[in-house]
Amino acid sequence: MDYQVKTLINNMLRSVEYEREEERDRHFQEMKYLSGLEREKKGRAIINLKKRKSGRTLSGEHLYIFSKGERIETEINVGDQVLVSLTNPLDQQNPTAIVYEVSHKSITLAFSRQPRFASSKGLRIDLAVNDTTYKRMEEALLNLRSPQYSKLHKILSGQYGVNTSLKEIPYKDLNERQSDAISQAFNNNGYYSIQGPPGTGKTYTAAHLIHWIVKQGKKVLITADSNAAVDHLIRNCIKLGLDPLRIGNPIRVNKDLKSYTLDYRIYEHVLYGEVTSLQDQLEEVKELQKGVERPSNKDTRGYTYTELIELLESNQSGRGISKQTIKDMKPFLKLQKKMDALYSKIQKLRDQIQSDILYSHQIIASTNATAGCDLLVDAHFDWVIMDEAAQASMPSAMIPILKCNRFVLVGDHYQLPPVVINQEAKELGLDQSLMDYLADKYPYYLSQLNVQYRMHEEINNLVSSMFYNDQLIPAKQVRKRRVMRGDIIETIQVGGKELMQKDSKSFYNQQEIDMVGKQIKRLLKYVKEDQIAVISPYKAQAKKLQKLYPEIEIDTVDAFQGREKDVVIISFVRSNPSNNIGFLKDFRRLNVSISRAKSKLILIGNLNMIRHDDMYDYLLEMIQEA
Repeated sequence: MDYQVKTLINNMLRSVEYEREEERDRHFQEMKYLSGLEREKKGRAIINLKKRKSGRTLSGEHLYIFSKGERIETEINVGDQVLVSLTNPLDQQNPTAIVYEVSHKSITLAFSRQPRFASSKGLRIDLAVNDTTYKRMEEALLNLRSPQYSKLHKILSGQYGVNTSLKEIPYKDLNERQSDAISQAFNNNGYYSIQGPPGTGKTYTAAHLIHWIVKQGKKVLITADSNAAVDHLIRNCIKLGLDPLRIGNPIRVNKDLKSYTLDYRIYEHVLYGEVTSLQDQLEEVKELQKGVERPSNKDTRGYTYTELIELLESNQSGRGISKQTIKDMKPFLKLQKKMDALYSKIQKLRDQIQSDILYSHQIIASTNATAGCDLLVDAHFDWVIMDEAAQASMPSAMIPILKCNRFVLVGDHYQLPPVVINQEAKELGLDQSLMDYLADKYPYYLSQLNVQYRMHEEINNLVSSMFYNDQLIPAKQVRKRRVMRGDIIETIQVGGKELMQKDSKSFYNQQEIDMVGKQIKRLLKYVKEDQIAVISPYKAQAKKLQKLYPEIEIDTVDAFQGREKDVVIISFVRSNPSNNIGFLKDFRRLNVSISRAKSKLILIGNLNMIRHDDMYDYLLEMIQEA
């Protein structure tokens, strides 16, 4: 391993620890110093909840519904890890759970064990740090130091030579650049990237590559950093007749894909009837055991039930415990031994079923983090195909990549990078994706898709000129798409005044909020509510607009990546005498913002101010010239 790669790994290890500590500290400080109401306003807690039981999940988790008599507005989402408390969220005895479902007035949680609550009302839920992901990233980076990954070391160093032999892969339903990208990616002997600008069908292309790999009899692990992105890739694979197996907590999987999860396949397995029968027997023995006296801690003297059973069967006494005392426990211990045997049979049978299912599937799908779970700890694949790879940090990407011979990164490093909150971690490069890192070292080991199927040609030309060297071409069927008369791209100057939201340090601009409202009212004469989206770089602006227009889809730029709408309104917010535009300067954020619209784009803000930045000046000049 050369010095450059060694330094890279060490920097990533340090950055992961910085990020972990930053997230822990933020949650701890908030829970310690803010009231439940203040934390609820930030979207990271929900207070004054009452609970009721709601059965169990397919995989056995205990479900509880927590509700309140008013609308719940929160950043807590399905799949998040949370803790439940009554008065003190920092109490280490608080039960943790996974969010199963979120509605306007309730949130459903899944507990791995039956929780005990001091009360059924007045409860609060707090967003917690899921340390498992950090541990798996750290473990992957430590493993990466091993000499067995010398090929990957060479790739990371920039000194690896990709195979130049090329066999064309014909696909009738792909365009020329998509077909070529698949051919190039499949014929690599280590690494390749497919860059998919907005609307070019990168996930669709990735699914066809997976289809071709499977046709060759190879085994492939398909991943992405988020559950939503994994689910999107799975849907594209299913359309091609593929049968991926989804690994991970079913709670985090979209409902339409439950039948592809491992838990569901276990339930459907031919041997599962035996598991059910053994579980019924186990419940019967548990009921019998309730009718006999349970040994006290004083009687057992620190011995485990297994050790006591061994003493009973060998007719021996133990340290501080007589033969007679052990014999008195016989009714309880006999039933305990039977229970232990049933537990063991159930576990062995489940392990066999899991092994059968994993072996029988060529495509395993998971998030990057879940690829490091115990179930896949010894798994090895011919290929890893990672979608939305530009949004995954390098440590996250390494978790699945260590499990394969060859890997392909699919994404767009000209769109938003990994989200990192710690400044020291950013300085060490945690906000640079592996895709971006390797694209810099191997510019010719990357295919850029060039036909987009989303945007009207005027929006396409703007995006193409600003970010893709005029290489982006609108498909014939979208070139002239429109939903109403008038200009395709509109700009609206609003002086306004930016204000900082004290509790979040995010900005909002009331004059722009008013103007957005006028535009929504105007648009609704021509289009339906579900055809409109409002995007803002700032969370405070998005939240204020969400309260005013709950029927319209309104979100931050970061949350809207990967989505699209017929009409998109962008509210830039920033307006100050210093001409400071903050993180609007990031070209990737602007790229995502203006490329979400299919038919009409409306830009609202202090355009006279933001055009002091060269990028925005060029943007506005192009719009005027169109």
